[in-house]
Amino acid sequence: MLSVSACSKPAPSWREIALPGPAVLRDVADCGDRWWAVGGAGAGPGAWTSTDGVSWASVPFAPLPAGYYGPHQVIGSVACAGDRVAMIGAVPGGAHGNPRVSTWHLAGGRLVENPAPFETYGGDQAVDVGPMTAGPSGFAIAGNRSSGAAAWISPDGRTFTLLEQAPGLAGETVARDVAALPDGRWAVVGGAGGVLDQRAAAWISADGKAWTRADPPVSDGFTEIQRVVRDGDDLLAAGVRGTHLGLWRWHDGAWTVGDAFGDGAAGVRSLALAGGKPVVVGGGLYIDGVSTETPAPPTAVAGRGRSLLLAAGDRLWTARL
Repeated sequence: MLSVSACSKPAPSWREIALPGPAVLRDVADCGDRWWAVGGAGAGPGAWTSTDGVSWASVPFAPLPAGYYGPHQVIGSVACAGDRVAMIGAVPGGAHGNPRVSTWHLAGGRLVENPAPFETYGGDQAVDVGPMTAGPSGFAIAGNRSSGAAAWISPDGRTFTLLEQAPGLAGETVARDVAALPDGRWAVVGGAGGVLDQRAAAWISADGKAWTRADPPVSDGFTEIQRVVRDGDDLLAAGVRGTHLGLWRWHDGAWTVGDAFGDGAAGVRSLALAGGKPVVVGGGLYIDGVSTETPAPPTAVAGRGRSLLLAAGDRLWTARL
């Protein structure tokens, strides 16, 4: 269902969750039987996990022994498939203050930093490295190089291969997020075309080396898909449509365009499903297209059934929809 309600609804009853120690939260995720929250703790990376959403435990990090940037990173994205967990972090560094990026994987109860050549995430061609997701065939990251949209693929969350200048993906394009289809293929979403007349775009690939365009129907004005999540066999996406936010759905190999809502100035930072409803963080919180009051400015959301987990500043909050 893509339509959004125009009627105001009662705000959820938010319950604050205490984390052990100070935290700066950037992302949250549902891993089926476990919740994750990630960001920063003190002067370094932070990650917390919970089975019930109420009692949380911090997870230690194991940076590379000879590495400098890993111990100072903030984790920006976490992805999981069953007991496989990986995440991506960054910290400004070097002469120009560009992000120094690492990926991490869960092993032996610790988050272990993955070694990688500098050019995997940085170098002269670097633009940005975006969110991470997990699926049947491993992990993927969406981002951009000077040649356009790019992706990083890993079968195990330990070694990521940069796929830039990939046929069908690179060019006058931007990648904002990636999702896994049920059959193991990857779907990257973002935009294509000029800055003023950019249109929402999507690409599908089985291996990340060659991509097939699978764009949604064209809408008037500037459009860009910025976040995408699995919804059963479908994909649900959210992004900017003109001056508003908008929804898209991928079903049986084709996109349909949903309603526009809210103010699109801040774009979409996070997207989840809870209680069968799309939950969007974009300059505020929108549940089924309705602006919803939160106890603090929201950063990220995750959903499981009717349960909603909200990261807002340095706090976690839960609610039932």
